[in-house]
Amino acid sequence: MASTVYEFAGQPDFELNSDRSHPVSMIVETPDTEMADGLVFVIPGMGGEKDKHYSEMIRRYIASKHNLVVVSVDAHCSTCRPNCSTEFGEVTIDIEPTSIVHALGHYVSQGGVVDVPLQNHNDVIALLKRDLSMTFKLKATLEPPGGQYQNFGVLAALDHLAALHFLIDKGHKFDTSNVICIGSSHGGYIAHMMHKLAPNTINGIIDASAYTETVPSFIDGKWTEFDLTDGNFTYECSTTQKWQFVQPGEPTFFGPDRALIRDTVYDDHLAVIADASSQTCQFRMIHSTVDRVSSPYLKARQRDLLKARGFDVRLDVIGEADVDGKLIKSADHGMGIALNLLFDRYYPTMSRKVSKNDRERGTELIFQGPKLSYALTYRQGQIHADATCSEIDISEIETPTTSQIAS
Repeated sequence: MASTVYEFAGQPDFELNSDRSHPVSMIVETPDTEMADGLVFVIPGMGGEKDKHYSEMIRRYIASKHNLVVVSVDAHCSTCRPNCSTEFGEVTIDIEPTSIVHALGHYVSQGGVVDVPLQNHNDVIALLKRDLSMTFKLKATLEPPGGQYQNFGVLAALDHLAALHFLIDKGHKFDTSNVICIGSSHGGYIAHMMHKLAPNTINGIIDASAYTETVPSFIDGKWTEFDLTDGNFTYECSTTQKWQFVQPGEPTFFGPDRALIRDTVYDDHLAVIADASSQTCQFRMIHSTVDRVSSPYLKARQRDLLKARGFDVRLDVIGEADVDGKLIKSADHGMGIALNLLFDRYYPTMSRKVSKNDRERGTELIFQGPKLSYALTYRQGQIHADATCSEIDISEIETPTTSQIAS
């Protein structure tokens, strides 16, 4: 079995026109056969896998057992947790200065003694770490490698699609009609975003606990994304991001249009996807009834909306009684499911089809929002989609007549 590492240029950020000079890396496991039956993207949850050996095991297991090319892509901002694998780079922590001052004030007010010179913030932190009887909360920003920032979904999905085109152009031998995505939580969400943005390219999606739309805490910059514990310190963290919720009209404003393009089951956009689909994607999803991160109600709604559009959908809903200690190890978010075992469960339920992908078709997609129009076009010879986001021309919007308003 061959393992190969590639780098390529990421999808340009067509929403913010921000720098994307940091290359995208991917690791590819190729089975020992002349022609693989397809390709699988293994997409981890937010921040990446905790252990690179676990990632390697999953890739090699699936590649060997199922005769598939298996790929891990360090898509835009995928590496954004300091306590996860560093196979694609390291995440640093930038502590918010005011919270250090507040922590010192708390230390002194509780009887702590300042018996060393405090010349900088590092001196303060060293002092506070000495007394383990006190605990402190500090606000921190996570800095992904290469100056990346939290885009939430769009660029990560398009980077995966660019990786697919890159591998096809490199001459990797696999059935290009059989591209599968498997992921848990945020990874499953990225898989659904890939299908939204390239509906004829993905043959199947397998997800555990994937949410369906933007999670505001990941982009609000209010240090509510997640907590990281280090001794007697708790870091309340957010990832570096360039969106803001304060000034409408600015290019950086995360308004309804930005949220809707990241909504995998917004019905107006589902209509666009269904109309553009020749190869109908197969969805295999598993979700807990007590998931507090990803709403079970929204997951059931996703199932129903996809079915209504003619897609092949299966949603397995599990509860506490379904915990078996083998596949399902808990009933909370993610359910402790190993992705290789999840793949074993659902991949045999999917059929292979002969079909052209979106790049071969030259697919053009237009997703309309209240104010903005997103357009994507795929072209042979390009690994990236031609993607734009522009204001809708209000002169083209039909104004209702007096009689229409009255009725």
